[in-house]
Amino acid sequence: MKQSIRLLATTLLLAAGQAFAQGLTTVTIGWGAYPDVPQLAQASDKGLWAGEKIDAKIIPFASGRQGFEALIGGQLDYAIMAEFPAVTGVMRNQKFSVVAVLSQYKSFRLITKGDTAPAGLAALAGKKIAMPLGTNVHFAIATALEKAGVNAELVNVPPSEMIPALTRGDVDAIMSFPSGYQKAKSVLGAQYQEVRMPDYSSSFVLAASEKATANPALTQRVLAALLKGEALVKANAAESQEATARYVGSATTLEAIRAAWPEYEYRIKLDQAMLDTMVKEGQWLRAKGLIKEGDPTPALYRKWLADAPLKALDPSRVTLAP
Repeated sequence: MKQSIRLLATTLLLAAGQAFAQGLTTVTIGWGAYPDVPQLAQASDKGLWAGEKIDAKIIPFASGRQGFEALIGGQLDYAIMAEFPAVTGVMRNQKFSVVAVLSQYKSFRLITKGDTAPAGLAALAGKKIAMPLGTNVHFAIATALEKAGVNAELVNVPPSEMIPALTRGDVDAIMSFPSGYQKAKSVLGAQYQEVRMPDYSSSFVLAASEKATANPALTQRVLAALLKGEALVKANAAESQEATARYVGSATTLEAIRAAWPEYEYRIKLDQAMLDTMVKEGQWLRAKGLIKEGDPTPALYRKWLADAPLKALDPSRVTLAP
């Protein structure tokens, strides 16, 4: 592991030297190699970074939380993740900022195994539901059950073990991250059943390190390249799906990307709805005793949203309340 870290550091150092010689700024971006952000895939696939004098080094992480930890540790300039790690980071007073929402996912679902689909969440009363503790999907299922007045047993299960647990019958349902949906369909086959959760959406955000936050001009250039990538996404969805598939490689298939495409909104922005969601998630974390630090108020979270770079590029994309 230490040897791999040294090799990565050496590679980035050499790349930085080459970029400097070419008049480019080396920027490290952590990403989960999932199809959540095709703007990034297009920026890399079409060489859009160079137009902003950037040499982008995209570093894969198994999860957004791991990427966020690397960002806080100073190993990355930027990280792409769901908003939930940022919610906890704000409450812990960690040094970073959120500079943009890159996409939103609006089709979360609860997955069960059986011959027929459950008749809504009420059918899960008294059942065991697997979810990863302290995550956005934990928040989604817990608040949905509470709203529906349904009592179920939530069981903390790592994402990699959810589908096997459901297959064995250890749990009655799973609340996984969207990246696990296609695998669940493949494993369960005709017994795959789901309950949609239309009341919850998650934002995939671009977070900046403390150092990058202090350099808004650099962030503006990063966002400019991503906006060019977004223009390609809007102009040709089919080609963008293919570019995304090329970029993520074996992490997922072109067919899975095409199937999930309509479930996302691919628009770079900073909006009040995302801020409101962060506040609700922070209040829930505090109420459940999962985070004890910080007072999850709108004013607190607003301090961590650095809107100047995006506003300089396109003011219409920033719709935060004053």
